[in-house]
Amino acid sequence: MPDISHDPVYLWLTGARPTTAGTGAPTPGAMPARRPAAATASDIARREGLDLGDLSPYQRSDRRARRGRGGRRPTVLQAVTRFATTGLRIPRERAVAHAQRWAASSITEPDEALEWIRLLGLAGLDSALRLRRKGVTPAMEKTRRESEEKARRDARAAQDRVWAEIAARYRPGIAAQLRLNGCTPDMLDRLINGKTVDQLLREGRPVQIVINALRDTHG
Repeated sequence: MPDISHDPVYLWLTGARPTTAGTGAPTPGAMPARRPAAATASDIARREGLDLGDLSPYQRSDRRARRGRGGRRPTVLQAVTRFATTGLRIPRERAVAHAQRWAASSITEPDEALEWIRLLGLAGLDSALRLRRKGVTPAMEKTRRESEEKARRDARAAQDRVWAEIAARYRPGIAAQLRLNGCTPDMLDRLINGKTVDQLLREGRPVQIVINALRDTHG
């Protein structure tokens, strides 16, 4: 194999001789072993004299750090404490106290604990345990609550339609005053001195007097 130790190209590649005498230009041998990290937006802003404000919300987060050292999943204690302090904004001392109760329970999965907390609140551990003993999961309880809320909304909408029809019978504001005083549509058929509430209101009797008479007569 020929000796290239004195070859100009070899000497330039290894950094033994500069590219041009006296210029001090770098050679491949003088380059850093590792490529320098790319400049961040903050670096460029400082270099150019720009004020970009707080860039922290746009920086990439370290997902592995959030999941704990070595990529381990957080415990119930860690997950509940973090959710209580960052999500619910309660003092850390109170958050830890609640988290310790959840961690000491039979709920061992952090995700399940957080689902129960979102449904029942931090103080809802006893309710969560009762539901678990009945075989109820967080998803089942959430579905039940959503169904009940929908039923309440539907009932309210039906009442609104009935009262809208009643309001058309009388002077403006009478139906609203009846409703605010706890009257129900069926009370319009009750008798006061031989006449129904509906008849008295149609005759123009003052609504509050009719309501008072209704209470006195029917409790």
